[in-house]
Amino acid sequence: MSQTEQAPSTNRLGFGSQFSTHLISARYADGAWSAAALQDFADLTMSPAMMAVHYGQAIFEGLKAFRADEQTVLIFRAADCARRFDRSATRMGMPPLPAGMFVDAVTRLVGADAAEVPSDEGSSLYLRPVMFADETSLAVRSSTEFRFLAMASPVDSFFASGRAMIDAFAQRSQIRAALGGTGDVKCAGNYAGAMAAKSDAIARGCDEVLWLDAVDHRYIEEFGAMNCFVVKGSGADAELITPPLTGTILAGHTRATVIKLAQRRGIKISEQPIALADVMAADSSITEVFACGTAAGVAPIRTIVTDSGESRTIGHQPGPVTAALAADYTAVVHGDLDAEPDWIIRITH
Repeated sequence: MSQTEQAPSTNRLGFGSQFSTHLISARYADGAWSAAALQDFADLTMSPAMMAVHYGQAIFEGLKAFRADEQTVLIFRAADCARRFDRSATRMGMPPLPAGMFVDAVTRLVGADAAEVPSDEGSSLYLRPVMFADETSLAVRSSTEFRFLAMASPVDSFFASGRAMIDAFAQRSQIRAALGGTGDVKCAGNYAGAMAAKSDAIARGCDEVLWLDAVDHRYIEEFGAMNCFVVKGSGADAELITPPLTGTILAGHTRATVIKLAQRRGIKISEQPIALADVMAADSSITEVFACGTAAGVAPIRTIVTDSGESRTIGHQPGPVTAALAADYTAVVHGDLDAEPDWIIRITH
């Protein structure tokens, strides 16, 4: 896909199956990072003994660039992603990037491929920075050599169904994370360990997994690749609630954005444990549930089913709080609503 081609239409994008023209690459060896280079997107050559393949030492980030107008593209919350990337690297025994490299890499990449940022409603250019161990060795230790890449993919709906509202499956037989583990960083293993549960959810007709706590299997933690919010009550009494960040939940940047947008609207908000039973009860005071994350944006939940056969339809249309916050989120990422400092990098092409 060349920069001169028309921005792709969302009716053929999907999520993560197409890639823009370029990527950024840097390598760590002998205790230092090389300069980051812009190059054509192409396959990599690797050793069968590359350590990431055997021991899973790999981390990544996800962020997006949105089209504001024909000449302007906005990268959302790159600095926050850079800080989380460094935290993930430290937790996984990997070398943090030099100061500024992450933000410079995604800025250069989007600048080079700005014409490939799609313009249709609901579309964006998804950015995937990744770091992995690429030393050739079977030794059971941290790698001494690493590769950093940043690539881009024009996308639309995160969910294969393309539905505006999604269904979630809450199950108790598996857990996503426990205290002291890696649940609060973006390492590849967190997602690999969740694939079987995601496949099970899809086989049951759902779009996503709803993970519960590792100890009692009672409290909602997060969805498969998204944070969770519920709305208690309605009207002026509506309260937005999200589980607290206790070390097992990823501190999502969309989560933080939603909290700020709710505060702007004067919506009461709190961080507290959410019992699945309270959500599933026939007389539940929970009136809305939504997921949020970079890949999916704000995704209203239609139905929750459990592995014990319970089912509750939350609603067939997004609730008023969910709809308002979804609209605000869309507006801020496209530059139609004021952003907080450091949320936006503006690129003109």
